[in-house]
Amino acid sequence: MRKLAVAVAAGGSSIRLGSPKPLVELGGATLLNYALDYAFRIGDEVYLLARDPGKFQPSIFSGGRAPQLIQDEDLGGFPERIACSLRKIRGDLVFLMGCDMPFLDSNLPQLLLSRMGDHGAAVPSWRNGYVEPLAAIYSTERLPDGRGLGSMRELCCAMDPIFVDMEEAQVPPWTFLNINTKEDLAVAETLLKLFLSRRSSCGTLNSLLCPKSRCRS
Repeated sequence: MRKLAVAVAAGGSSIRLGSPKPLVELGGATLLNYALDYAFRIGDEVYLLARDPGKFQPSIFSGGRAPQLIQDEDLGGFPERIACSLRKIRGDLVFLMGCDMPFLDSNLPQLLLSRMGDHGAAVPSWRNGYVEPLAAIYSTERLPDGRGLGSMRELCCAMDPIFVDMEEAQVPPWTFLNINTKEDLAVAETLLKLFLSRRSSCGTLNSLLCPKSRCRS
């Protein structure tokens, strides 16, 4: 199986949440904590993409590990900045994820990778036409420069992507809960309480930030 690097995009200012999104807390941990814990579980090479990575100290450390920092260059629109940052990553494949999806399914990257073939990207999709470019795999060698592209969807479409049907793959819908508003955060808090109410096979309380959370209930 081809190896994946993981890039966590953490550049959003999040006006609707009232504070920088990576530092918003959910269940006693920041969204960035959740994202990095997930990233280190699925890949050995982890990168943090941000305009000012230093302001996230000490949240960038996960279990004694810290990601490699890539400063988001202040140029063009979001697709151009992402493309520029991803080209700095070693290796030919990277799983790009936002820092605002604390319930990402740990099987998602391998599912996308298994469907990618010779395509330049593998992107979650739904039958209503919605796609999720910020939980997708990209070939760094086939990234366009991003100039003139108005959205991440356009960036994907410029890479001969394969769109992977999440409904057909039966990926749980909460996997893609984006926390963009206080209402989204309230939903996430309810989900977290539900998950924590389940006990893992070792008998301890389950936690998204605990290695035992991957035990079978």
